Amino acid sequence: MDSGGNETAAGPNTGRPSPWAPPGAGGAPEGPPARPQWTPPASVPPQQPDWPSAPARPGTSGWPPDTLATPRTGGQPARPPAAPAMRATSGLFSSGPPRPTFREPFPVRGGSVALGMLGGGLWMMLFGLLASNAGGYAWITILAGLAAWLVALVLVRMGDRGAAVGIAVSVAVGLAIATIVVAVRWAAGDWLLW
Repeated sequence: MDSGGNETAAGPNTGRPSPWAPPGAGGAPEGPPARPQWTPPASVPPQQPDWPSAPARPGTSGWPPDTLATPRTGGQPARPPAAPAMRATSGLFSSGPPRPTFREPFPVRGGSVALGMLGGGLWMMLFGLLASNAGGYAWITILAGLAAWLVALVLVRMGDRGAAVGIAVSVAVGLAIATIVVAVRWAAGDWLLW
C-alpha cells in the first residue's frame, strides 16, 4: 500500500494476480514451473599443456639433476636434500607432544632366563642327589629352594632380572616335584616331613 491506501504491487485492482492466491483462483498458473532447456557446451579440442621441458646438458640424459650429480665448488660437499615436512594431522585423533619412551633399567633377555633355568636346575638336582631317602630329599629340596630364591631376590634387586626369573622357575619346578613325592607318600599313610 502507498500513502493513499491503494495497493501498488499486486492485488484485486491492479490487474495482476496476487501471489498469495489459492491454486486455480485468480489466474495463478497450474502445475509445476517449466524446466529450462539444457544446451550442451561447444566441444573444445583437447590441448597439450604448455609445460616447459627440463633443460638437459649436451651429451647427457638429464638425469640425475645437476644438484645431485655434481658436487659444489670450493671443496664443500653437496648437501643432502631436505627431509619432507610432516603432514598435518586431520584432527580426528588428538595429537599432543610425543609420549616419552621408558626403558627397563635391567631388561629381561631370553639368554639370561635360559642360563638362570640351567643354573637353578643344576642347583636343585645336585642337592636332590645328596639325599639318601624320601624324607631327606623333601627337606633338602626345601632348603635348597629357599636358598635359591634368596639368590633370585638379590639378583632382582641388584643384578640380572632374567637370571632371577630362570632361577625362580627352576626352583618352582624342583619344589613341585618334592611336593608330589610328599603327597604320594602321604596318600600311602607316611608323612615325610616329621
